[in-house]
Amino acid sequence: MIALHHRVLVLSAALLFPLTLAYGQVQLPSTLAGTSWRAEGSTRTLSSEQFSIVHGSEVFLEYGLQQLTSRTYRNGQASLTVEVFEMRYPTGAYGLYTFNRGSLPKYRYEFAAGSYLISLAADKGNNATEVSPDAVGAVKQLFASVETTDLPLLVSHLPAQDRIPDSEKYLQGSAALGHLIGFSDLRELVDFTGGVEAATAGYRNGDGVMKLIIIEYHTPQSATAGYEAVMNHFNGLSEPEKAQRLVKRVGNYVIEAVDIRDTAGAQAIVGKVKYTAKVYWEGRRFRSIPLQFRPPDPAALEEAAETATVLLRAFYGIGLLLVGSIILGIFTGWSVFYWRRQRRRRLGMDNFFSDAGGTIRLNLDDYVFQPSEQPIKLLGKGEI
Repeated sequence: MIALHHRVLVLSAALLFPLTLAYGQVQLPSTLAGTSWRAEGSTRTLSSEQFSIVHGSEVFLEYGLQQLTSRTYRNGQASLTVEVFEMRYPTGAYGLYTFNRGSLPKYRYEFAAGSYLISLAADKGNNATEVSPDAVGAVKQLFASVETTDLPLLVSHLPAQDRIPDSEKYLQGSAALGHLIGFSDLRELVDFTGGVEAATAGYRNGDGVMKLIIIEYHTPQSATAGYEAVMNHFNGLSEPEKAQRLVKRVGNYVIEAVDIRDTAGAQAIVGKVKYTAKVYWEGRRFRSIPLQFRPPDPAALEEAAETATVLLRAFYGIGLLLVGSIILGIFTGWSVFYWRRQRRRRLGMDNFFSDAGGTIRLNLDDYVFQPSEQPIKLLGKGEI
């Protein structure tokens, strides 16, 4: 498998973006607990857009890279760089781990934890040494609380017979497929849109190593189109090349084996691949499921219906009380008004002016002034 010798550029790219946002979930401490490693400088963070300028970044991006957090540590003359690649889903972190596995230089160590791929790089150059075991243990302890996830189902369908240990690789895009020796010619033939995925591994076959790949399509139609594309490519090869290859379709799987030395042994291994349909969603939380594919939750629907019923009843009751109070107020006001009117008529006071309070205006002018007196008296001289 081809290694991507580009990681030395990661920190150089980080220096191009001094103003970055700290990622809240990834915390790289100033010291690695239980060791003499001390941080040298602050934490650097690159978004997926910023990381895209790095050579070979297309592989990381198709695995779902969201952000890169890195920090350098020093222990005497030795230095150590810790890089945390945050992926969108745990399968992306696992896939990137398997893609790099087996092709890392001796001064680099990687492991996956949940949605993170953690990479440790010691001193590089002619005096490159392996990563210190105490540093590896301390960094692993930082991610000990990360929830473990199941491996992709497709990887478990790789036959175990004669499989070379730790040769499994999980692919989610054509960029990674193009880097694989033996399958790089499939890069333009396999369309990874729509959730297509692939798994590959090496197998002992005769006096050599056979490579096997399983490409899973999620509909029979797309599997038919993918199988026809691979077969058209296979039919265009020379006879010696065809003798070292085997193409087969099993359900929605398109299987190809290359570098075959023992045809009978290769057919026996390929024959052990069984197609098993299983629908699963990335992530542990309900919101990880795409909105258009979220199944209705009966409990949530029942609770929403009960809440809506309570609200409707409350507003219905409030509306009844409001309408009732208006009607009762109108009826009460009308009744009081006509009761007072009838009462005044019985008392013979219907012709007298009355305000809304029912009071009577008393005309006292006839009692205060005599008939001969003028209601208005003008003051003359000396009367002041």
